[in-house]
Amino acid sequence: MIKLRSIILVTCLLAVQPARAETTRIQTVQLRQGWNAVFLEVNPSNSAPAVVLANTPIDIVACHQGHDSTAQFMNNPGADLLKDVAWGVWYADHRPDSFLKTLHAMYGQQAYLIHAKSDFTWQVTGTTLPPEVHWRPHSYNLVGFSVQSPGAPTFAQFFAGSPAHRHDKIYRLTDGTWRRVLDARAETMRSGEAFWIYCEGNSKYQGPLGVETTTRYGVYLGSGSDAFTLRNLTDHPISPTVEHVPSGYSSVPLSIVVQAVGEPSSPIQSVAVPRPAGTWTQPLPPLEAGRAIRVPLQVRLQDATAFTQSSLLKISTDLGTEVWLPVFGVREDLEQQ
Repeated sequence: MIKLRSIILVTCLLAVQPARAETTRIQTVQLRQGWNAVFLEVNPSNSAPAVVLANTPIDIVACHQGHDSTAQFMNNPGADLLKDVAWGVWYADHRPDSFLKTLHAMYGQQAYLIHAKSDFTWQVTGTTLPPEVHWRPHSYNLVGFSVQSPGAPTFAQFFAGSPAHRHDKIYRLTDGTWRRVLDARAETMRSGEAFWIYCEGNSKYQGPLGVETTTRYGVYLGSGSDAFTLRNLTDHPISPTVEHVPSGYSSVPLSIVVQAVGEPSSPIQSVAVPRPAGTWTQPLPPLEAGRAIRVPLQVRLQDATAFTQSSLLKISTDLGTEVWLPVFGVREDLEQQ
């Protein structure tokens, strides 16, 4: 059950205390001259495209906005389809068609078609939210996922755990043209890449390793403990690893709560095992197919010096996937009035 107070506190941290509850990181995307299909993972602090794209060679950005459309992808991304009601489009101010722009904000966990006038390494700084793809059933969806670079899985490996996506109806943008993925077992996914994939029926699939939290915003740690659950959605074992990545000016001092054998009168006890300050990595036991593991966390209140502190957890697998999870530590006894 989601605690209402937890939701309110974390929402307030994100909305009114950005300096004290930062969960920012930098995403790097390699753009090629011409059209690129990009999955933006981070949420820019200022969502205005003119700000997000400042000092870049990017002159057109298009976002499929989920309206019903019989033409959801095309051979030529520069076709007039971008003026269809299903698309929001931004044009750079120096272009004669800039007055036609209909895209006024850019957000994380969203796919975009981006046109660049030259090759460019694009670095975007923004806050992190757990992945949440909203699949449109019986339709092609323009989506992307966080994967490792190098070491990403093939399309077949990534989607093997989802009956709705276990097919070859996948298109990726290659040299400015949408081309069908002919062998999903051989073609590797890319970090920061968006692609079209058909969804057969309803689906909530987010990847081979399901990551479940008690709030949409990540892990909330107050005076008690909170946890995230990892669920293996494949038909083979997966080995997950948790990496703590400090973010902002003050990271969360964390402990992992484990079950230990105690005295005969209390055979099972919860013991908080402190993790070091700064960056640390914790491999977890391999997860068998269909199994899940719950990872309880606790903030070390004696080492928490502010009302709120924040960090990021990067949860990666030997399959080549990764999920970024914000974690918030709150000392409610220091709550400001």
